[in-house]
Amino acid sequence: MRVTLALTAVASATVELTKASFEESVVNSGKNAFVKFFAPWCGHCKAMKPAWDELATEYEDHPSVLIADVDCTVEQDLCGEFGVSGYPTIKYFTSETDKKGESYNGGRDKAELKKFTEETLNKGCQISAVTECSEKEQAYVEKQKSKDKAALEKELGRLQGMAGGGMAAEKKQWLGQRIGLLKQLVK
Repeated sequence: MRVTLALTAVASATVELTKASFEESVVNSGKNAFVKFFAPWCGHCKAMKPAWDELATEYEDHPSVLIADVDCTVEQDLCGEFGVSGYPTIKYFTSETDKKGESYNGGRDKAELKKFTEETLNKGCQISAVTECSEKEQAYVEKQKSKDKAALEKELGRLQGMAGGGMAAEKKQWLGQRIGLLKQLVK
């Protein structure tokens, strides 16, 4: 009797972060990020992987939310910078958090992860629904729409360069909003 096994690989929509890509993808992207620091051998990490990957698939290519992973067996220095001492460690990064992010201590099932993402991370103004944005954001979008792509990219680079600096929380939030809007306009 001949038995044939078919193996299928499921590609994850989760962005794999490295020390080299972390700052650009998380700190300077204008997106709110949800990052899982994990070890492949960790039982709790394995248990939550399906829910995390489903969440990542839902937010893949989302203009204001990034779902990402850091493999701490590979990126030990990066995990050390973020004080990771147990697995999984989940942190979120918004314009209100500093560069070190904030710890997520909620449930690890898909429903809880999605609820947190919707309530805390999915708060960006969308160009496709600009009438639902604040007046300040609408005015900014109108002003930027008159510029060509090169000017938009230059402004985006300037703002991303400012993202790492110290500033008041309100200004940092507005900076993140502008980066998010410009990224949508540049596409």
